[in-house]
Amino acid sequence: MTKKHQCDHDHEHDHKHDHKHDDHDSKHDHSHGGHHHHHLPFEAHHTADERLSRIRMAFWLNFTFTIVEIFGGLWTNSMAIISDAIHDFGDSIALLSAWILEKKSHNSMDLKYSYGYRRLSTLSALITGVVLVIGALVVIAKCIPRIMSPEQPHAEGMVLFAIVGVAVNGFAAYRVSRGKSLNERVITWHLIEDLLGWVMVLFGSIVMKFFDLPILDPLMAIALSCWVIWNVKGTLQESTKIFLQATPEGIEVASVEAAIKGLGPVADCHHTHLWSLDGESHILTAHVVLRGQPDIASFAKIKSDIRGLLADKFRVSEATLEFEIPGEACLAPEHGKLS
Repeated sequence: MTKKHQCDHDHEHDHKHDHKHDDHDSKHDHSHGGHHHHHLPFEAHHTADERLSRIRMAFWLNFTFTIVEIFGGLWTNSMAIISDAIHDFGDSIALLSAWILEKKSHNSMDLKYSYGYRRLSTLSALITGVVLVIGALVVIAKCIPRIMSPEQPHAEGMVLFAIVGVAVNGFAAYRVSRGKSLNERVITWHLIEDLLGWVMVLFGSIVMKFFDLPILDPLMAIALSCWVIWNVKGTLQESTKIFLQATPEGIEVASVEAAIKGLGPVADCHHTHLWSLDGESHILTAHVVLRGQPDIASFAKIKSDIRGLLADKFRVSEATLEFEIPGEACLAPEHGKLS
């Protein structure tokens, strides 16, 4: 087991001649962390509050309008509106879980969850995506009999509900779309899907008001459901990759190693592992081989330079680095090989 290298000079003196330095000390994170802490505590707290506010607003709008939709669908005899109500009820459950888990995800790390609760937000995105797909499949199943035996809905009532639906979901989608987290992106798809669905219902209801085409009602519902499944697929894949600790999208381990090796004091970089906590904050561990035998003061600058590079170029919020000198045998050579 390697010895820990701390960047506090009062504690480093006893380790002056050690060759390896495990970079796990949170003290270094605060003393040299200017490169990778992008938000002040107040700013982070403010952003979290805004995110929760957007999700909370989306839930209450969605849930309230779902109740209205159920009665409206029964009144107008519209399969498109009833199907949208069923789908929106699933959305409400997903949004409620998103609200609860998003709030929990901002809790500080503790002894049980040393990385904190950030991944709960991704879990919420995964749940929301699954609910969307299941809801869309249920809608398709409900619409098939209506295609075989179309029933004329109340077109005037559909027009009225469609106008309200466009206004409500358009406002909610605009608010939530300002968020950038994976969770908020999934919720935005919820609301955009609902918005486009109501635009489709509005168009279809106007057509059915003047023409006897009742089959448009189930066809609109099926088209919308297929569109939802197609768009949510990518988010489900991204959420799953995060849970499987895949390398973050758009970043290659080879590129990260090349960037680190581009720094003057670094001779080589290997045993590199990169994964993401929630799609936004990335974690990295690596073995870094240094040229010659740097003194204690040089270690602090080298670590600061590497961490700054990783934060600025690859969005790495936490890096654990183990330093080696040329010719020193790696303690885990097989584990560090990429297939």
